[in-house]
Amino acid sequence: MAKRGKPRHPLHTLRIVCQLVFFALFLALLVLTALGTAVTAHDNLAQVFLITDPLVALGSALAGGFDAILLLSLIVVAISALAPRAYCGWICPLGTTMDIVDKIFFRNRDRSKNVAPRLRQFKYALLLALVVMAAFGIGAYGWFDPICIATRSFGTALYPMADQGVKAVLAAAERGGLPAAAALYDWAEKSHVFIREANFKQGGTPTAYAWSWVFVALLVGLLAAQAYQKRFWCRNLCPLGGLLGLASSLSPLRPRVSDECTSCDACRRGCKTGAFQPLKGEKKYGGCAQECIACWACEREFCPVDAIHIGAGAPRPIAPAPQVMPSRRAFLGAAATGALLAPAFLLDQRTRAKEETNPQFRPPGALRPDSAFMGACIRCGECMRACPTNALHPSEIENGIAGLWTPTFIFNIGYCDYFCAVRKADIDAGRTDEPSNLCGIVCPTGAIAHLMHAEKAKWKIGTAVFDKSRCLPWARGEECLTCEEQCPLPEKAISHETEEVINLEWLKMPQPKRNRYEELEEKLLLRKATPREIDELTDMPPKKRKLALPYVLRDRCNGCGTCENVCPVDGPGGVRVERLQTREIK
Repeated sequence: MAKRGKPRHPLHTLRIVCQLVFFALFLALLVLTALGTAVTAHDNLAQVFLITDPLVALGSALAGGFDAILLLSLIVVAISALAPRAYCGWICPLGTTMDIVDKIFFRNRDRSKNVAPRLRQFKYALLLALVVMAAFGIGAYGWFDPICIATRSFGTALYPMADQGVKAVLAAAERGGLPAAAALYDWAEKSHVFIREANFKQGGTPTAYAWSWVFVALLVGLLAAQAYQKRFWCRNLCPLGGLLGLASSLSPLRPRVSDECTSCDACRRGCKTGAFQPLKGEKKYGGCAQECIACWACEREFCPVDAIHIGAGAPRPIAPAPQVMPSRRAFLGAAATGALLAPAFLLDQRTRAKEETNPQFRPPGALRPDSAFMGACIRCGECMRACPTNALHPSEIENGIAGLWTPTFIFNIGYCDYFCAVRKADIDAGRTDEPSNLCGIVCPTGAIAHLMHAEKAKWKIGTAVFDKSRCLPWARGEECLTCEEQCPLPEKAISHETEEVINLEWLKMPQPKRNRYEELEEKLLLRKATPREIDELTDMPPKKRKLALPYVLRDRCNGCGTCENVCPVDGPGGVRVERLQTREIK
């Protein structure tokens, strides 16, 4: 409820500008990272929002995957200690998305009666449970971190869908006789604005990610919850908001309500995060620094008697109402929940995964053992977005719930590119002293290490094996060495041996003709065949022929999946990558 005739506070206007600038930067980095241009030039550019995330830093430190670059998150903590939760109100891309959606769809919806002050305690309880689980090596905080949610949702769902949508519209316009559409399409493709197309065995395009619709549905659910309360996620569920709220309790700059307050309830109804509540035992309202996002909307727009001022002073009291922070019993309950869930997840992982094999096809450079990788991985989807062949996808729960949405290879869709972050010309010229795995370059926590080109070539993801019941030469006697030809390693990991096999053309002949062939062949061996019979035998397809049968050189194969991806057999390929044995993991 804005106060009529009074201009908006300059800092409120500046906040909106900052939100849009940071949101545009976030989207621009999504595009540049998907194209590979940003990450190859500047290692930390694609990660800038994640490496400044305090929840990622805290969770990674506890889970054992901390990288020194995450110390940049202390800047965000310092900002929150100065201006309460300014990061949430000024920078967070998920918060900005919520404000935009709220402005478009729920602007005239009255939600002032949906107070539910105790709901906001949940974010602090969730934060504590996630921290306890991280101490056990479970990286569940990546499921709930708002920057991970935004990166995952936009990068592996909305952006690829938008890319395909724009392409479809321009193609339809071109078919409709609009030459400008064709020119625009060609320009965007040549300028690498569009995600590059590729001929994948399955999936059709490099923009179809497993779980895409799930991520979209979860994001839509978070946004739709604003129909009940403004910034429902930020108020009640966001663990990063809870962490920054604790830092904000030290902030000297906070919303303050003077004695002129008439308890008209305008501040509570107008504040999008519910930072104003009636003070217990007093006839006025108070501002809560932990819930404030420093938007400066309250100072001029809400209060009809100008009783609100955001200013410096003593940081106490922490909260104006007891409903803001959970009780001691609730804190202990949250800690106990985390302490119980973590061992349960670890047991689930152990029972699902086979002890003799590595549970997943992990990106080259992924921490080992796999439990260490899952503790350090924050499920942000950066590696999936940067993978140029769309080979990395969110995993399911095949090796435990704790591994949900961690990256794994699906070789029927893509393969691990041997020349991922470097050009072949640079390799031929000996310029291989830069990291060559894009997935490692964009990983913000060090869950995927930087690998030089030679290291990446030797890194074993798995080992290719032939299914002789499906491989064309082995199963059908047909000529095919596609896997050997496409193997990217300089010393091919697939070779072949030539053997004599039954000729399929001979088998296609009717049985009487085959009997006649064998009769003539026997006569020829006994030197009793006439010239006419020799000519007759020559005109028939030979009974046997030489055929190249492929096989894998296990000591050379790095499991990149190229052979499985290019195998022309429909459905499951005649060659596939199998998981490594524990003894093969170095």
